[in-house]
Amino acid sequence: MKKILLSICLISLINFSFAQKSKKGLNISLKSGITFANMYGDGVESNTFLNGSNPDNFYANNPASDVFKNGFNAGLLLDYRFGKYFSLGLGVSYLQKGAKINALKHWNHNTQQYENVGDKIYWCQNFWTLEFPLTIYIPLKKNDIYFQAGLFSGFLLRSEERGSVNMSGNNYKYTNDRYANEEEPGYFLSAGYIYSLPERYGSVFAELSWSKSIMLSAGREMIPDPEYYYNQTISISLGYRYTLFRHK
Repeated sequence: MKKILLSICLISLINFSFAQKSKKGLNISLKSGITFANMYGDGVESNTFLNGSNPDNFYANNPASDVFKNGFNAGLLLDYRFGKYFSLGLGVSYLQKGAKINALKHWNHNTQQYENVGDKIYWCQNFWTLEFPLTIYIPLKKNDIYFQAGLFSGFLLRSEERGSVNMSGNNYKYTNDRYANEEEPGYFLSAGYIYSLPERYGSVFAELSWSKSIMLSAGREMIPDPEYYYNQTISISLGYRYTLFRHK
């Protein structure tokens, strides 16, 4: 009888330990961080010049730039983890894309020559993105290293050129609307580390992510001809993850 009771206790303990270690279930994650964005393609340049005679009509001759600008990102992800090693998810994010524009010269109509420009000019593109990630986990005791790959579809909220320039000792600020794709599909790759808190408190994580659009965008207002480019981002984020329910 004692052996039977002892066996039942051991089996229960094993099952309990397995249940505690099980990571199957539905999770919700919130994250936010900084994004570095630029553009690349045949029409992308590192330097350009500033057109227009006054702030009412200033614009960069070619705003598609391979120089990185920083921005903000924030996201929400629901993912179902099938076990220790895999999960599928559905996420939504706010992502600031675009580029920093180096406009080094400006044509002065009065002197009929170029003058130097001290500039802080950015092509700012703000997107909502819908994401579909597949995640592979490498378990480390209670914690995880993970690698993620997936597709996204971006929906443009705003696209504008913002400049704060200095010419001939004068400071000028301007905003100029710029064309960008209304919808922008692409793919992304991520890697991160999940640190597990006591079970009822969830987990925290750090993530590095890279994304690239796969549909060329044509800048209609670029002079003399439209230039074609892809958007690219590198994001560093911190987040919080909580298990909504867990399967034993």
